Amino acid sequence: MCRFPLGWNRTISVSRIPITIEILNKGLVDCEFVRHLSPFSTNTLLMNLPIEDRVHKIGKTIVYLETGLSIGAEKQRKRFKRGDMAYMTSNGSVCVFIEDSPSTAPMNPIGVVRANLQLLESTRLGDVITMKRTS
Repeated sequence: MCRFPLGWNRTISVSRIPITIEILNKGLVDCEFVRHLSPFSTNTLLMNLPIEDRVHKIGKTIVYLETGLSIGAEKQRKRFKRGDMAYMTSNGSVCVFIEDSPSTAPMNPIGVVRANLQLLESTRLGDVITMKRTS
């Protein structure tokens, strides 16, 4: 890790990449990809940002957006906590867990939501969301 010069309080890390999920006309959700969780998956997603799609939901536990990418299994697991982000290999989607939940299928863990998770909770099916790298 290194620090910006002149006393800036922003920290740079090569393993934690800041991401923003923008919900059209509602606000921004601050997230970060954690590269060591699934390095190939996070790098592939980063190279393809920004990704725009409509909101999809699986029950009340998962909000996801389809990426159109095909990434294989990597360090998969089935248990996720509120705010965790994962890549679902079966349909090429980035999932955000709204509640602690075991998933029905194993997923690649890719990151975590840092702020404004409640905005994702309040989304409706069909809302437009864009995932992009925070500048």
